Amino acid sequence: MTFTSFTIMAFIALISWLNFHLLERIFRFYNVWLVKYAYQALTAITVIVVGYGLTKHPSFAVPEYKLYQLFVYISIAWGIGQLLLLVFQPILYVTHRLLRGKKKAAIKNTDLSGHRLTRREFLHSTLAVAPLIAFGISSKGIYEAQSAITIQRYSLSMPNLSSDITGFKIAQISDTHIGPYFGLNKLEMVLTQLKQEQPDLVVITGDLVDDLNLLKSSLALIDAFQPLVPHGIYYCYGNHEYFHNIDFVRAEINKSRLIALNNESQLIIAGHKPLYIMGVDYPWADQARTGINVSATKRQQYFATALKNVPVDAIKLLIAHHPDFLYDSFQKQVDLTLAGHTHGGQFTLFGKSLISSYAYMRGLYRNNGVYGYVSSGTGHWFPFRFNCPPEIGVFTLQA
Repeated sequence: MTFTSFTIMAFIALISWLNFHLLERIFRFYNVWLVKYAYQALTAITVIVVGYGLTKHPSFAVPEYKLYQLFVYISIAWGIGQLLLLVFQPILYVTHRLLRGKKKAAIKNTDLSGHRLTRREFLHSTLAVAPLIAFGISSKGIYEAQSAITIQRYSLSMPNLSSDITGFKIAQISDTHIGPYFGLNKLEMVLTQLKQEQPDLVVITGDLVDDLNLLKSSLALIDAFQPLVPHGIYYCYGNHEYFHNIDFVRAEINKSRLIALNNESQLIIAGHKPLYIMGVDYPWADQARTGINVSATKRQQYFATALKNVPVDAIKLLIAHHPDFLYDSFQKQVDLTLAGHTHGGQFTLFGKSLISSYAYMRGLYRNNGVYGYVSSGTGHWFPFRFNCPPEIGVFTLQA
């Protein structure tokens, strides 16, 4: 067991113990032995399941792990619920004190048959189900992550489009992370949705597969779908391809119908104002290609190399995994840049990402008449989303 695994397990156990200790002091309900042992049992199951998953890395694709998969979802819901409960414990305690204070005042001013006392008792009792409410919120987040994928459609106005490019439709999928929380059946569903959109071109902006045992099967499904896309399916590498085994991923993609663009470009439609697609590699900050830091120098080099053979007057489409490439695209007037990587933060409130560590985090951006789009991701490596559903992007070019 690694130090990271042990730390995560210990953290889950600690916050659960702290939550129960605080609840026990406020509500007599949690002194009941059945409630106490049920709470402890759920925490123990969560710690064991998380520890086993982090240590053994079992594949959900194996049928005998279906029951384990169910326990994983329950454990994630319980763990996130405990974290939410810990955050809101101060509010819970203040509300408890206010209600108890009002109750004492009510005892002095009303007899035992008074309705005010009963209402306060009832309201105070409802606070005891706070763990169930937190568990319900986290379960909703898991359901939102694993439920139907939304389609985001955009009509993008571009000047001087030729007639054979006007109406051209591009579909984007990104960050599928095919593996534990995005299986082959989910990929088939995405391809069915893409078929209904009838795109002229499809792009996959990195982080395709996390479980390399599913890579060949995933590419087989994509290869079967490829004839339905008139101008092909293009792909750029993300950081997770490097995390797992970039050489193996490259070899398998080269055998498939996917067209990987690695700091290069390709003509899509010829003419007096042609359409070109460019693709860039993930701009790691060091030669070891570890961590999450990226290099602005490498990013600019990759971008310049991809742009090198593209005519100045062409309609330009760039696919990149990291959203910082939007800086370069806006500066060089690339008509449309499609990126991913951020997953939109996966947690949003009032349309804003609660986890926002990138200048371009989610959605459509426009700068000096050109466009950039950062996908919220078609999948994820962690199955929890809040007001940020997985998506497919569809972009129609209009004169």
